[in-house]
Amino acid sequence: MSSHKHLFEPPSTAEALDALMQHINTGDGDLASLSDEQREQLKNELGDAWLEDYLDDYPVPADLRDASREYQAIANADKYPNLPDHVREDLLLQFEEHHGEGGPEHWNMQE
Repeated sequence: MSSHKHLFEPPSTAEALDALMQHINTGDGDLASLSDEQREQLKNELGDAWLEDYLDDYPVPADLRDASREYQAIANADKYPNLPDHVREDLLLQFEEHHGEGGPEHWNMQE
């Protein structure tokens, strides 16, 4: 574990995390001095911290149809396009924990 203080604490929502990742990608203002490598590291650290602190609180829709739509949007990066891949994958696993492994094509869409 490194002892340096994080530049940012991860925000509590995936939406806010995605916006912060966009801000890091843009690299303006307080982030202008960061190298690409530092940016990647910051995004990975924030992603890991977010997964640790907030992933379990992610509001996976109880309705299968809603969950399926959201799952696909996240998987296709239509929703949260700026999240690092490992964060996206863990987020999708949350859906599978709630509704079953394999994603929407394996969930039982009963009327």
